[in-house]
Amino acid sequence: MVAYYTNEGAFDLPGIGFEDRTVNVFEADLRGNDKLGFIVCRTKMPEGKSLRDMVVAHVTHEAKRLRGYAILDDKDATWAGVPAIDISSRWRHEGQALYQRQAHLVASGLWILFGMTAPLEDRSTCDDALLHVLSSFRLHEQG
Repeated sequence: MVAYYTNEGAFDLPGIGFEDRTVNVFEADLRGNDKLGFIVCRTKMPEGKSLRDMVVAHVTHEAKRLRGYAILDDKDATWAGVPAIDISSRWRHEGQALYQRQAHLVASGLWILFGMTAPLEDRSTCDDALLHVLSSFRLHEQG
């Protein structure tokens, strides 16, 4: 059995091979109808793959599905004491230019993606919000 904890409570999963592929989605209002979106995605890190391999596959997928997708910045970073990759990108959706800042890292055998998205003109709000989240991010002790 594996115990899982959420904000609302905790539960046990039977030991039959469930894999955590959790996605958390948060949203905040900006001006007008615009939103600041935040996602946290996690999935098991495949054997033989590096963090960079996972990021390249993710970015390649994004480029295929998002119109006008372009990487603005790609740099190595450290978050919560572990190596990370920080990506900034933009694309167009329904006539609007959008911006996303992503942080990718590996912890406890999971590839974790943090992504903050906003209209391109709110890029600094987006960056500030993600940096706030990442600077407060703490990994649980493994035991």
